[in-house]
Amino acid sequence: MAFGPDLTEPRPENPILLRPAADASFALIDDRPVLFSEKNQQIYELNQISAFVWCKLLDQNKLETIADELSELGLDRDQARNVLGQALQQWLDLELVEMEWRLPFASALQTRLAERAISIKASNEALIKSLKPLFCDLNSGGDQADITIEVVEVGDEVLFRNCRKSITKCPTTSLAPAIKADLTERIILQNQRDFALHAASLVFGDKGLLLCGQPGAGKSTLALQLVGKEYRYCGDDVVMISPNGLVQGLLFAPTIKPGTWQAVSKTRDDLKSATAHDRADGIRVRYLPVADVHKGSFQVQWIIFLNRIDGTSAKLTPLGQIESMQRVISGSFAANGKLSLAGFAALKKIIGGAGLFELTYGEAADAGRKLRGLCHGFS
Repeated sequence: MAFGPDLTEPRPENPILLRPAADASFALIDDRPVLFSEKNQQIYELNQISAFVWCKLLDQNKLETIADELSELGLDRDQARNVLGQALQQWLDLELVEMEWRLPFASALQTRLAERAISIKASNEALIKSLKPLFCDLNSGGDQADITIEVVEVGDEVLFRNCRKSITKCPTTSLAPAIKADLTERIILQNQRDFALHAASLVFGDKGLLLCGQPGAGKSTLALQLVGKEYRYCGDDVVMISPNGLVQGLLFAPTIKPGTWQAVSKTRDDLKSATAHDRADGIRVRYLPVADVHKGSFQVQWIIFLNRIDGTSAKLTPLGQIESMQRVISGSFAANGKLSLAGFAALKKIIGGAGLFELTYGEAADAGRKLRGLCHGFS
């Protein structure tokens, strides 16, 4: 990644200021320059050029000034900027340096996820435009933000910072999936008393339906089959379960993967025009808007475990509570990595009051008909 040329080019207003992290300390040990990171609990030895750069950062020199001074030490202009860029990149990866934005964030969007007010501020409108398809519930703001994300574009890369803390970098085409992953993690960590479950969620009347399954089981595609046909959409990936047994989905737009693009395009004319985004795992995805959404918590009436087998007719098989409990626990995760006793009690309450089924199916349309029959009481 080419941070060096982008950040060190002389410009009237450089968008980013880099400075040593508060927990990083420079020292000479045996006359050799080193850095100590309190956070990483590591000592990093520096060469003479890196030590020179670090000391200049400590003196709050601008990056273009540091690059010019490196040129005076015998490096040509391009070499100086490449050396500086490589040092900064390594220190950013190790969190030895911090970034401070120096751009106004005139473009922004606001939304809510799991009762959290989210504000995303960007250095230009194009970044905000690329993020809007990710959310189902955009609003005009006004609420005090619980989570704030700042996004800035540098060359062909994007940097974003959550709550003025850690920095994440990615290509522009990967921004929306990266923001989704970051927000999901932050919400799970903030909701210490809740635990999360991988599931799509919908509401039928006032009754909740959870679609559980491994990646590729068809949660998003099946949710799209149901939404609008008496069902309201709550999310296609993660639900938060509170100690009182109420559930709330993270209201991101449905994520459509390449393997289902052809099937989804039969019912959604807007799929082909939707922008493709690159996830960190290399999968290209598209986000589709959903009009019929449910905001807030709901009680779970049905839990469906998906088992997709090509060429199979849709079939619902009742499951016992212990087997269902084991399946749910294997697909859940908590902020501290463990399901608490309160979480287990909430899960027991949900399992005890819900219809529990495995749905074996081949086609989403067939599965959708089977689930509509179940919810209407004639399947």
